Amino acid sequence: MLHSVAARQHNLQDKAANLNLRSGVQHKPWFLRLFAEFIREMMMKRKNIVRMIALLGCTVTATSALALDAVSVDVPRTAAKSGGFVGLGVGYSPDYEGSDEYEAVPAPFGRYVWGSGRYVNLGGTQGSERAGRLSLNIVSRDWSEVFEFGPLLQYRMKRDDDVDNSQVSRMEEVDAATEAGLFAGINTGPWSAQLAFASDVSDEHSGTVVYLKGGYRTDLSDKLQIKFGVSTAWASDDYMETYFGVDATDSARSGLSQYSASSGIKDVGLNVTGNYQFNQKWGLVGALGYTRMLNDAEDSPVVDDAGDKNQYKAVVAVTYSF
Repeated sequence: MLHSVAARQHNLQDKAANLNLRSGVQHKPWFLRLFAEFIREMMMKRKNIVRMIALLGCTVTATSALALDAVSVDVPRTAAKSGGFVGLGVGYSPDYEGSDEYEAVPAPFGRYVWGSGRYVNLGGTQGSERAGRLSLNIVSRDWSEVFEFGPLLQYRMKRDDDVDNSQVSRMEEVDAATEAGLFAGINTGPWSAQLAFASDVSDEHSGTVVYLKGGYRTDLSDKLQIKFGVSTAWASDDYMETYFGVDATDSARSGLSQYSASSGIKDVGLNVTGNYQFNQKWGLVGALGYTRMLNDAEDSPVVDDAGDKNQYKAVVAVTYSF
């Protein structure tokens, strides 16, 4: 009898403990629960880790993938099974943000979507920036079919004496920067919108950039898809001063006037991306973009005297879906 009572008390204690544990998990912040679910899905298959490492390794070279982070290449987030694509092409873009000199650069990009709707994406940032971005959507379809949210990592290329403009090349070199942040977006039917921010974590420019973009996608045929996009970006004082300011030393070296740049909206842009699928595996992507520098970025001697407020980009690339 005593043994039976003790056993029942022990079972009740175990049930109470389990209820408390589940309650504690449920009361965790929603973004921590999302991230924990994402990690569990990643750890289920070793090849998921390999794919993420491969995309991370490519991020440092993704300097000109204009709007290619938005190309679906027939791998919708609503697909029931996992799949993805990789792309490699050639981009033609300014040799620094605000330059009037252009150069050809590699343009790698890619995306992998898990059956849950979560994805990892490699692409570029918007405007005339020279930066690659790796982003992770940690929201599954069980949570939302239209909302996306997750962390991002950016690698911003350096500006050194290799630029073609003789005045800017004599200015102090700006080393490459690593930036981290978050993004949130919606993707409903042909319409999409995203808000993101990235802050320097490498102590190079110590600034923050906030990005806002929207897009509309239309299928002209079973093989041809076109996407139109608009974008704008706001930058902090530290970012603006690093990339658009001219201090006394740089003025003496370059001959450009001294200039102090403050925070504000630094650009607006338009772009169009076309994706043609030859078959289920191979495709061709082309993108054209125009960016207009604004406010203190436009008025900076780095742009106004040595560069151009009108910025253009073009990319042609081959994609492979799997």
